[in-house]
Amino acid sequence: MYSHYISSPGNTARILSKYGIKLKKRLGQNFLIDTNSAKKIVRCAGVNSKDIILEIGSGIGSLTQIILGEAKKVVCVEIDELLVRAFKEIFSEDLRKGAEGSKLELIQADALKLNYSDLVREYGINKIVSNLPYSIAATLLLKILIEAHNLEGLFFTIQKDIAERLIALPGDKNYSSYTVKASFLADFKFCFQIPANCFIPKPFVDSEVIEVHRKENELLKDPDFDIKDFFDFINACFSHRRKKLVNSLSQSGSRYCDKTELVIELLSGINKNRDIRAEELTLDDYIYLYKELNT
Repeated sequence: MYSHYISSPGNTARILSKYGIKLKKRLGQNFLIDTNSAKKIVRCAGVNSKDIILEIGSGIGSLTQIILGEAKKVVCVEIDELLVRAFKEIFSEDLRKGAEGSKLELIQADALKLNYSDLVREYGINKIVSNLPYSIAATLLLKILIEAHNLEGLFFTIQKDIAERLIALPGDKNYSSYTVKASFLADFKFCFQIPANCFIPKPFVDSEVIEVHRKENELLKDPDFDIKDFFDFINACFSHRRKKLVNSLSQSGSRYCDKTELVIELLSGINKNRDIRAEELTLDDYIYLYKELNT
């Protein structure tokens, strides 16, 4: 294992130079170069010797190294071939299997194509602690919440603008279809902020470490409930954000196009004006509308 903190700016630079690694913006590669922040993430997640941690976007192992010092095992996911090669050399001892198996596993794969239910079951993962690749963070977070049903310990570092969308309230400028879908699945708590200058290359915005608590949602237990269909309904409602909800739905190209009059009637039933916009409705409002439109 690397004898010094990988997350120091000097060591990160040396590793990138040694392996000829040029960070790719399209893959959302922004490496944490602040060891104190990496340690704080691990403390925030309460990582201990019983934990089997999933880390997505492990890169050269800046956060991995800190997690390894506390956890029972770490399962890493990385797509970039050069980063995988560097990671394997840096952590060669930890990847080597002993009598009880290795303390570290590395999966070279596209994080958006993995099945997290299968992954959690196969390795016995009980927590995810990750600096999510910026380019896929929003989509990946929803995917994990949908698939990894039994995971309670979820700690992610994401861009501040995504974090603001997660906790936005109806009427806020950041309130969107993504807010509604995410809030259907979980509650989100800010842990702490990491300035942009703690990453290389420096992103345009600061990052937030968030703790995610899955919701006990009765609808998800209903075999007749189709979460994809519900999310498609949410997307249709927000398809023309500047327009009234009924107009947005009528022009969405969805199967709700011809249900305008029923939507107006349903809105009236919950004391909502027919001129209301999508960003003014709560999650409960959307659940009610969806249920009534599909009975």
